[in-house]
Amino acid sequence: MGRIRKLFSLPPHERWLLLKATALLSVVRLLLWLLPFSGIRRLMHWASRRSQRLAANPPPVERLAWAVGVASRFVPGASHCLTQALAAQILLIRRGYPAKVCFGVLPESTKPFIAHAWVESNGVVVIGGADVDRYIRLTTSMGSTS
Repeated sequence: MGRIRKLFSLPPHERWLLLKATALLSVVRLLLWLLPFSGIRRLMHWASRRSQRLAANPPPVERLAWAVGVASRFVPGASHCLTQALAAQILLIRRGYPAKVCFGVLPESTKPFIAHAWVESNGVVVIGGADVDRYIRLTTSMGSTS
């Protein structure tokens, strides 16, 4: 009951943002289950077109990242870094912010391979930033300058 009360105590534009983030995370997670990454890249390019209407008065980058973080707790499988990174990138680019998904691997892993994805905007880690300095950056994928 506390979560519902918290949700309705938010301003309407933030509730709407959480709803959008939840829907987007759900779609991204489903696509990651169904499609190869090359297909997802094509869809990301299409979905990440800048929207003049959304870019006219965008919420701060931190609020967009907040919405993805909160919504990821309620979408099955959306706690994965790649799911959150792809969803955050779409939210940012559509609102006129530059955003790029970065990939890295953990060099001193006891497991065969540990990878991580995060999003940067203007050189600042927006989402997935837990200790990204520990990772060896592999590449930047699906970047955008606006």
